[in-house]
Amino acid sequence: MSEIDRPVSPSSLSGPRFLRLARTDREAARKSLRSFGPEAQAQACRELRPEVRGEFLMLLDHPEKVVPLLPEAEVCIGIRASGMSEAAWLLELATDAQLRACFDLDCWKLHELDPQRVREWIDALIEAGREVLLRALREVDLEVWVLALCAMTEVAVVGKEDEPPDGWFTVDGVVYFGPREDAEFARVRELALAAFSGAQGLFWQLVYGLLFESPAECEQYALRWRNARLNDLGFPDREQAMRVYRPLRAKEAQVWEQAGPSAALVPSVELPKRLQSTLLGEALARLSPNRAADVLGYVLGVANAIAVADTLPLSDPESIPKALDKAVRGIEAGLRELARVQGRAIHDVLDRTRPLDLFRIGATLDRALQER
Repeated sequence: MSEIDRPVSPSSLSGPRFLRLARTDREAARKSLRSFGPEAQAQACRELRPEVRGEFLMLLDHPEKVVPLLPEAEVCIGIRASGMSEAAWLLELATDAQLRACFDLDCWKLHELDPQRVREWIDALIEAGREVLLRALREVDLEVWVLALCAMTEVAVVGKEDEPPDGWFTVDGVVYFGPREDAEFARVRELALAAFSGAQGLFWQLVYGLLFESPAECEQYALRWRNARLNDLGFPDREQAMRVYRPLRAKEAQVWEQAGPSAALVPSVELPKRLQSTLLGEALARLSPNRAADVLGYVLGVANAIAVADTLPLSDPESIPKALDKAVRGIEAGLRELARVQGRAIHDVLDRTRPLDLFRIGATLDRALQER
């Protein structure tokens, strides 16, 4: 659920309200924020648009206690939305998992690593300092670094009696690096120095990979590790994600689970903003709180699958909201059709049918939903 609109917080700590206050009276906003703990501050930060979250974090006395509480994907999306010029200080506060997510979400185009995006993150890590860069070297997959360096430099092992290549540099007198372009010199040098000074075992693994590993095999392994981590964040691989577009007719839908006993209604304020005042939101509000939370999780899973199937850039702040809007349209179309066929109430159909199947029914009926 970390990648999309979150439920509106009932707390009095409202991110948008405090940001508005800060723009007229910064000290008053900072003073008020001190009365809230890191968890409440993190929730308020998540209520804001991604491009202004950095502005909110700079109001806090201890942003280093708040940034680690933000979901991994939202850190990456927030950095991208506010601009890479703001990335360094946030990366300094990020956890290891958040650092990995930045590369997983932003540095791939389908099945290929995007060298330009990797360079942008390397520049931000260098600006953040040697310690942060070394942490990223240790935490991001070795195969990613080998691929990144392959695109930026050549490497050679030079004996003591041999003349090193002209214009190449070395950090140990044995291994020489020859950047392919002048612009790459500082990047390659910082990466080599950080690894050699702080993790010599990693340095020699990088050198070995550059000398002997196949880039195609490195990319294959890197993609495998990346897909596994994205799965943990709620994003299926593309083959699984494409199931959302598998045709399904209403009469073929299977019962998901029998509805449980009725309980208190879910207050609409707990629904994501994009679901409020929708048919789906009204149907969720008719379910018991536990059941509604369970179904909502599956709805968000459908949105994540659509984002992957439609090859939307996962680091773009507009991608998941766009996928969620499409998921809601398809699920609502499926709800209406299944309610008509079965003669049941909308909320009863939602309780008995998987949201994935509802979207498939809706997409089968509406060709516009099949466009990717």
